[in-house]
Amino acid sequence: MKKKLISTYIYILFIILMLFALLTAYPIFILSHIWSKKPRVYFQKIVQKYFQLFYKLMPLIGKITINNRKNANAFHPCIYVSTHQSSIDYTLLATIINDYVTPSNHFISDYFLFMKIPRNALGVYYIPKGKLSIVDAGYKSFNDALDLGSSVIIFPEGTRNNTQELRTFKSGAFRLSILQNIPIVPIIINGTGTIVSKGSNVSKTLKKKDVSITFLEPIYPENSETFISLRKRVKNKMQQYINN
Repeated sequence: MKKKLISTYIYILFIILMLFALLTAYPIFILSHIWSKKPRVYFQKIVQKYFQLFYKLMPLIGKITINNRKNANAFHPCIYVSTHQSSIDYTLLATIINDYVTPSNHFISDYFLFMKIPRNALGVYYIPKGKLSIVDAGYKSFNDALDLGSSVIIFPEGTRNNTQELRTFKSGAFRLSILQNIPIVPIIINGTGTIVSKGSNVSKTLKKKDVSITFLEPIYPENSETFISLRKRVKNKMQQYINN
């Protein structure tokens, strides 16, 4: 019962903060179309502050350690590929990474009143599973964003994973890297799966849990390299870090 109550508090807190973020950021987003080709960046910077406030007020998050922070926002444009343990992973990365777009296959991302309007300003592209035409359109949007100097955040496993063994990586991030000739920056998130895991919206704990986010060194596509080879190199590097 206590876990349900604290989970309800967290969701209400998040919704309230996001409503304030939308009211604050959306007018600036609209106005910034006058002088900027990337008005999304202004929206993200404001929402980022609300995400940071959310984690300060969230009762289940202890210490957040960011390792190799120098590798965050240092290689724009790039493709960030991250491990994925929990539904809070995206917002956690969004407190650190600037000027990005990212896919989402969660159906709630297409709810008009909840996310459809702000997601467009935030740079979240809803790509439902199995609809290839929408997937193609989404990745064209990512190419367009990369052409403007923005980066892409992708969870290449495509789903949350609480094991130490990485699942098969999807190919999109690595195709983009090869096509644009830009680096992959791997990210290892650890600890979020002990708070909220896959298949549940209820907290797993009543105690504060520490979280770490590690930005590994960038991995560049080699001359004439295939996306399959690049995908393997990146996955091996991430798995090696996890195993150590």
